[in-house]
Amino acid sequence: MTVDKRKFLTILKNLYSGETATINAARKAQTLMEDKEAVAFATFQIDVGALFLELKEELDQGLEELAPVHPEEPDPRKWDVGDWYQFHLTTQDHEFYEIYRTMAKGEPNIDLIWKELENRIFVP
Repeated sequence: MTVDKRKFLTILKNLYSGETATINAARKAQTLMEDKEAVAFATFQIDVGALFLELKEELDQGLEELAPVHPEEPDPRKWDVGDWYQFHLTTQDHEFYEIYRTMAKGEPNIDLIWKELENRIFVP
């Protein structure tokens, strides 16, 4: 059986979307799967979960490595212009810059997380 990663990823993203109608549609799609496809989807879910944990570890490790050059104040809500400038300079070339920037600003970054996971899922 060929696994349709794109379909599975769409269902998985919808399951975790936080939107009731979207979650219900994803659950409906799951109920329509044949047995083999349902098993493949369950395996896919586990694999993506492992990728997510791996990514979380990489993000945490990156923050630890950058901590000595980040602003002394750990709470970005208390940063002044100089602190933000220092943060920008120390993270601008980091592979997770956008994720860190949105995290520091307190903005939603789940789309960036999914994008990174998607890149890892579809690596040839």
